[in-house]
Amino acid sequence: MHAIIVGAGIGGISAALFLLKAGVRVSLLERAEELKEVGAGVQISSNGAIALRELGLLNQIESIAVKPKSFKVLHFETDELVTEFPLGEPSRKRYGENFFQLHRADLLDILVGALPKNILRNGAKVERVSQQNSHVTAVLSTGEKIDADFLVGADGIHSTVRSSLGLGKEPTFSGKIVWRALVPYERVIGCDFDESFYGYTGRDRMVWGYWVRPNSLFNFGGVVPASEVRQETWTESGNLYEMLESFEGANPRLQILLDSIDEAFITGLYDRDPLDLWTIDRATLLGDSAHPMLPYLAQGACQSLEDSVVLAECIQRHGPNNIRQSLLDYEIRRRPRTTKVQSAARAAAIYWLENNPEQIRARDGRMRGLRQIDPLATTMWQWLYGYDPLAGGRDEQIKPDKRGIRRIYQEDSTEQKRAWNEWHDLFTNADEAGGLLGLRDGYDRFFGQWQADPNTTITEEKFGLASGLWVDPSNVNKRRAILHLHGGGFCFGSAKSSLEYAERLAKAVNARCLVLEYRLAPEHPFPASLEDTVFALSALGKLYESANLFLSGESAGVALAIAATMKLRELGRDIPASILALSPFVDCTLASRSIEQRDGEDPIVERDTLTFMVSNYFQDNDPRDPFVSPIFGDFTGLPPILIQAGKKEVLVDEALRLAKRAKASNVDTTLELFDERLHIFSMFPYLPNAKDALKSVERFTNR
Repeated sequence: MHAIIVGAGIGGISAALFLLKAGVRVSLLERAEELKEVGAGVQISSNGAIALRELGLLNQIESIAVKPKSFKVLHFETDELVTEFPLGEPSRKRYGENFFQLHRADLLDILVGALPKNILRNGAKVERVSQQNSHVTAVLSTGEKIDADFLVGADGIHSTVRSSLGLGKEPTFSGKIVWRALVPYERVIGCDFDESFYGYTGRDRMVWGYWVRPNSLFNFGGVVPASEVRQETWTESGNLYEMLESFEGANPRLQILLDSIDEAFITGLYDRDPLDLWTIDRATLLGDSAHPMLPYLAQGACQSLEDSVVLAECIQRHGPNNIRQSLLDYEIRRRPRTTKVQSAARAAAIYWLENNPEQIRARDGRMRGLRQIDPLATTMWQWLYGYDPLAGGRDEQIKPDKRGIRRIYQEDSTEQKRAWNEWHDLFTNADEAGGLLGLRDGYDRFFGQWQADPNTTITEEKFGLASGLWVDPSNVNKRRAILHLHGGGFCFGSAKSSLEYAERLAKAVNARCLVLEYRLAPEHPFPASLEDTVFALSALGKLYESANLFLSGESAGVALAIAATMKLRELGRDIPASILALSPFVDCTLASRSIEQRDGEDPIVERDTLTFMVSNYFQDNDPRDPFVSPIFGDFTGLPPILIQAGKKEVLVDEALRLAKRAKASNVDTTLELFDERLHIFSMFPYLPNAKDALKSVERFTNR
């Protein structure tokens, strides 16, 4: 087989090396007369290092690169350490290979040095690509035509190959630029930078710094709004006075670094919406030509390396008579992952470049919370760094699904399969790229698809710093009330998106239902939502007899319900007649075994998501605090509890542990497990078990 690769960057050269290793003849075409790089650093995480190891280049990399000890997050203004996550040996053991920081030119030199002679052709500018049934043709600016069995466009974000194939739109400008510089050791010796990655976060700006040559060369990158740079082009060195203006207010150590820079280059930060298609017949895309991404995950080079491995594996497996199948197989394996990385990089831009002080405090608190229960931050990074590109190319073909394999359980009913698929597809790429606020929009949109009956009265009422929506179906007993606390891991959900379930709940209990709009984390961490719940319960206690006041929660709402009841008991106030606990989530230490045992069976709730939510919630507080995780609290004197959960859901052990703890304290406890694998299954109105569960609620509250 003969392959043309257009573009001799990291992706193009690595693709050439892997294809050569697979027995393919390669023509590597580069438009530049010589390969040269504007000085900049590059980070290679373990997923990329595995690819370099497969090429036999890791020893060379290790001889010149820096192996960072940790990832440090610091305040731009104060130099205060927000958090630190270890890299080095702990990460190598966890993810399968080391992390490296090095000069991009050094990496390119190693890759080019591994190429056999006469593979790379400089000064070969491809103008367009044409295809015939038996071959593909690259047409050069000189008019020369080169034929091959297949062609790979690795020519960057402004790819000629992509345009020639008619794929995708022009890149999207992020509104940010990055200043880049390399600083000699002797100029930053007073900064005391060790061999770690340093990330300084400020308002709408950030700085990263790391050694790219040990005790020799330090890499600086600083992101600011593009409006702060007044020159017309960003392809050359910039005005250092403008750079210093943008980073005014930097802490003393960072200021030394800034003052040490004598030349800095400016780059606009662009990406592109994920493409729906990479491959046309015998031509495909790779690296930035397929999936350009913002730099906040440091994955541009690594994703190109991953692409190269998988492409070569697919070509080798299917053979010369199945070129089209090989390229489609490559795309199907790679596009879901790179789509997720692109979206995550956009979300990371929002995360690191916050301008709202409240959101900045929330972000920093969340990172400190994460450190308590996940010191290696594996729930943030395992999906990214733990990917093995060799397995990605060799394993059984996965379906084109951006969240991995779409599981099908034949024993499930038609309704259950429908619910599984609907929840699996809850978040769009745009939701995920929008960070926390985007995920909230997706969550509310999903549950908001089910509406209360138009004849049901909905009214709003304030409760201290919170509010609530009263749901009053016709013909319910107005002397009875139920307070419902929505789920969403303390971070998501709203009263509005819970109205349809609240209406069904109100009818089952024969009472008015108040859905509380409690304050959400991370903007309002513990104990804000608990305080809102206690305030609302106290207010309702003055209007309704305790025998006619019920408390309901689903998922994290159960934790709030039980903790608030414990708090009322502690304060000597009346408590509700009973607690309804749907799919309880009551342990923020995530100690329930079913989280691991049922991993992957629930389309959204798994350890990574749970860790994200609880670290947002408790932040600097102890996750074992009984009012954070009521499973550790005193259940003495609590009212009767009805616990309902799916037998196969990820958090089923929370229900079992809750029932055991309550019964041990002589609480009247009813545990009901339904044949469901979906968390909070009763929220899906068409599920037969949702209807049965509410019939049980009716019997329980009447009793």
